Amino acid sequence: MNDAQQLHRESIIIDGLNASWFLSDSVIKRIHQGGTTAVNATLAAWHNPEEALDMIGQMYEQLDRHATIAMQIRSVADIHAAKAAGKTGFIFGFQDTAPIADKLPLLRAYHELGVRIIQLTYNFENRVGFGCQVAEDNGLTAFGREVIAEMNRLGILVDLSHCGPRTTLEAIAASQKPVAITHANAAAQFPHSRNKSDEALKACAARGGVIGALSFPAMLTPNLPAAVEDYASAIDYLAQMVGVDHVGIGPDFMEEMPAEVVQTVLAGLSLDVISFMESIPPVQNFASAAELPNVTAALLARGYSAADTQKIMGGNWLRLYEQVW
Repeated sequence: MNDAQQLHRESIIIDGLNASWFLSDSVIKRIHQGGTTAVNATLAAWHNPEEALDMIGQMYEQLDRHATIAMQIRSVADIHAAKAAGKTGFIFGFQDTAPIADKLPLLRAYHELGVRIIQLTYNFENRVGFGCQVAEDNGLTAFGREVIAEMNRLGILVDLSHCGPRTTLEAIAASQKPVAITHANAAAQFPHSRNKSDEALKACAARGGVIGALSFPAMLTPNLPAAVEDYASAIDYLAQMVGVDHVGIGPDFMEEMPAEVVQTVLAGLSLDVISFMESIPPVQNFASAAELPNVTAALLARGYSAADTQKIMGGNWLRLYEQVW
């Protein structure tokens, strides 16, 4: 075992965002194979309350089936317990506030069920604000401010990854607790509507938040095919901008996602863009959550110390969860 492998094995590794099909047994096994201690697992996005509850119920059953290698995460103590047991802990997360509809009390119900991270908007407008694909971002709604306040009270992390520019900045300012951008890169490094401005990234970090670098090739580099070194470069760019204490990983894998779900994810994009995105090869040496050790190795190869590598690979997410949950 080389130094990188040993460091990865000894460290708490936290995947800031994974949107794979967790009802697949092989997905659960690959995430565990990659040495993941805890993962922010997207269980719902644009779904209504009934659909979100159904997915939570199915996820409970899936974790029961894989109890030897997987468990649910409800607290930071659970993350440490997962590490000690050699298991992967699953943090229930949503990528939209659609599952609460217009019913603020549902946030408490979801919290009781174990939901600990919720993204305010997906790509378009909803009841709380505006996503990154709208023509004009008019910022947080009054209901959106109520949602943030209740998430702060309950201990649910506010995620702004898909939010539009104004909604992002207003949410950072409105939240009484640090927020997250779980899966996005710097627009200054690679311009894309899903990547974030310097202003947003610095504001997030200034309030104690963490940004998870995204590995999706179409938002990572124009030099395709992308490789794990490109992902390390995106991490490095963020670290140089906001400081190593405010950067984590948020690859946004979508392993084994059913075709109908992929169609919804791509809804609203032009056919040319959809065709381009579907044709892009995966990141070389980081095509799956099973290859997370390669990111640890890539950071060490770039000259990051073992301590800073541990922060990026999980320590910073752990600190943020301690502050928010």
